[in-house]
Amino acid sequence: MITLTRITEPHKLEEYYRFRYRIYSESRLKGYGAGTAGLDKDAFDDRAHHYGWYLAGVLVGCVRFIEADGSATPIPMLNYVSNEAADAVRGYIAERRAQGQPMLEASRFCLAPGHRGLRTAREFVLAMVRTMQPLGYEHGLFDCDDAHVPFYRHCGFEPLAGAVRFGKSNMHRTYTCLTYNYDHIARKQGWGKPARGHKRPCSVRRAAINAQG
Repeated sequence: MITLTRITEPHKLEEYYRFRYRIYSESRLKGYGAGTAGLDKDAFDDRAHHYGWYLAGVLVGCVRFIEADGSATPIPMLNYVSNEAADAVRGYIAERRAQGQPMLEASRFCLAPGHRGLRTAREFVLAMVRTMQPLGYEHGLFDCDDAHVPFYRHCGFEPLAGAVRFGKSNMHRTYTCLTYNYDHIARKQGWGKPARGHKRPCSVRRAAINAQG
C-alpha cells in the first residue's frame, strides 16, 4: 500500500518542486509546468497541501491538493479549461459548498519513470483519496488525458458532465474532468469490509441467525 507523506519543510519542498519540474520536462508535457530555474512552482502552491511518496527516503511520486477558495479563480484548472467546462466546474464547486462538503482539486500527479505501471498508478490515485479523507475532504476533482479516462473510471472516479473532451491551449489532445466521492470509491474498492476468510464474532452470527428465524 502506498503512503503519502505531507511535505512542509523548506528543503523538502524545494526537492519536491525540482522533482515536479524534472518529471514534466522529461515527458510529452514539457513546457506545461509553470516553473523556472529547475523548479515547477506557481501561485497556487502557496496555499496547497503537498504530498510525496517516498521509498527508502527517495521521492518517487507526488501530488498537490488545493481547496477551492472564494477568489475569481478558486482552483488551478479554471485557468485553462474551456468556457463550457469552466461552467461545469464552477457548478460542481457551488454544489459542494451548498452541501457543506469541502472539496479539492488534485493536480501535479508525478511518478518517477520506474514506478508507472498500472498497478502502481492505481494504488497511487487511491492513496490520494484515502490520504485526504481523515482531514475532512471526501470530494474532489482533477483533469486527465481522455485516453486515461477508462482507467480512472475503473477505480471509481466519474466524469463531470459538461467538462468532457475539452482542449487546452498549446496541447493537441483532449481532456476530461473527473470527480470523486470518498464513499463511492470506498464501496467500489471494498474499504472497510472484512478481509476474505474473516469470520464475524459469534454474537454477530447468532444475531443474524435469530433475525432470520
